[in-house]
Amino acid sequence: MFVFAMRGESSGVAPGFHIRRMTDGDLSRIMELRAAVKWPADPGAFDLLRGMRDARWAVAESPDGAMCGMVGAVPFPGGIGVLCHLAVRREYRNIGLGASLAAWAVAYLRSRGSSIIRLYTTPEAKGLYTATGFEPGEFRTVYRLENANERVIPKPDGYRIETLCFGDLPEMYGLDRWSYGADRSHLILSILRLHPGRGLAARDSSGRMKGYLVRSSSGGETRIGPFMAADASVARLLLSRAIEGGGTPLRLTVPGGSPAHEMLHEFGFEGKRDRLRMEMGRIPKPRGLDEYATTAYLAT
Repeated sequence: MFVFAMRGESSGVAPGFHIRRMTDGDLSRIMELRAAVKWPADPGAFDLLRGMRDARWAVAESPDGAMCGMVGAVPFPGGIGVLCHLAVRREYRNIGLGASLAAWAVAYLRSRGSSIIRLYTTPEAKGLYTATGFEPGEFRTVYRLENANERVIPKPDGYRIETLCFGDLPEMYGLDRWSYGADRSHLILSILRLHPGRGLAARDSSGRMKGYLVRSSSGGETRIGPFMAADASVARLLLSRAIEGGGTPLRLTVPGGSPAHEMLHEFGFEGKRDRLRMEMGRIPKPRGLDEYATTAYLAT
């Protein structure tokens, strides 16, 4: 277990504050903290990620025992780790708690073999992460489609779209790891268990998987992600099938540099620039499928 005892001048924070691993007894106070800092993350993200293997969470406490901050660290086999859900109550900011919580997460992820650590941040917090050793990347964009009715489905052109079955998962996991750069199988399986029958796969005439997407419901809207495809034609087929029938607004979180932007505008999605991706470590060149949307459950 990682414990950071923060002692005045040596750590840049007031005496008596400390960081410790979160326990189940902290959950009610976590909810209070989330409400106090107006946590922007998906409401289901914390519960889903908390159950993932090897994910760890830490809380910061004041000298009088008040919970004043928290952070999450999610390592994926293959070398990518995600720092997420870092939050500090406003009245406890600017005393080094944010930096110390980030350091706790980085230390844990490094101990689990993460050579690359990734996070998403607001512009206001960019300096905190830069000082910790992270380098800025690109902004992600959140796209939303209010009315998904009356959409024209493109011609298959040799592809077929199927509902993702559990028997498809081994192939999907391997393709996702090759394309994403790390093993997200536990996260994807957790999403599919909560939302069975909501995944789609695209296959070519030889039966090879050429793309996939996962849908989930949260806050009265349908979230799409992860969403990977071999090219724009496959992506259009998957997205058309995903929104067929309408019903609820759709939302996608798209990384900077993704080929999805032009396609989503064609479908009538409206986008808003969201958070900045920052990374520590060298990111390998992507291989395999292109990323059209990431999972909302890793958004910080």
